[in-house]
Amino acid sequence: MTEREAVSRGSLPSHTARRILRDVQARGLEPGDALADEAGLIEQYNVSRGTLREALRLLTFLGAITIRSGPQGGPRLATPSPAVVGSAMGMVVQFRGATLRTVFEARTAIEPSVAALAASNRKDTDLERLDESVTALRAAQRVPGPEYAVQSGLFHLRVAEASHNEVLATVVPALAAMTTTVPWRYPRGSRPELTERISTVVEAIRMSDSTAAAEAITSMFQWLMDDLQRNQRAKMETRIRWPDVDEVLAEQRHD
Repeated sequence: MTEREAVSRGSLPSHTARRILRDVQARGLEPGDALADEAGLIEQYNVSRGTLREALRLLTFLGAITIRSGPQGGPRLATPSPAVVGSAMGMVVQFRGATLRTVFEARTAIEPSVAALAASNRKDTDLERLDESVTALRAAQRVPGPEYAVQSGLFHLRVAEASHNEVLATVVPALAAMTTTVPWRYPRGSRPELTERISTVVEAIRMSDSTAAAEAITSMFQWLMDDLQRNQRAKMETRIRWPDVDEVLAEQRHD
């Protein structure tokens, strides 16, 4: 039995997509590099035009390739966005009944370790971005509207990037996006305190103090969750829905 015969018809496009990416890695291709044209890929993988197009459609959906039309077009390798993970995770957690509270619990469990890694692995450019976040948060403290929340979310993404851990830098944006899908609000008058707590995290990262960075993030999340549990309990028990998560991520992709 051939490899193609061993794969059921329904899974052949997925199987072909996996073969393409295995070959991409084996050939050492980089984002922007072109794959073969359609005829060449059909011959290489011994599949029908329909199966190949389904495989390429799957890889396009996952952000692994882009396809352009025209004489210089065809499939090219791309860099998938963390939004792919966020959207898939949003779908899964909706059906598992996740709530805003469980998302905050996940972030409280994960982000102290992210901050600790950032303290160990950060570079000077990471510190510059974190300092920019503190400056932007102080400027937005008294500005009505969503700007403060936007800057706060950006701070958490910059900490994840400063960890220089590719997995965590992918997971944290997904969880952060979920947090924004429920319209909760910061405790009244809390912006200055939150900004100072964030500044404490940044200083611990600057001093390469992993323990202090983790403790500061833990304390910050616990402070925020305690207030939300007391004053916005219904929001905390609001279910996470995939359409809302995917919508937030789509907006981020187009920013």
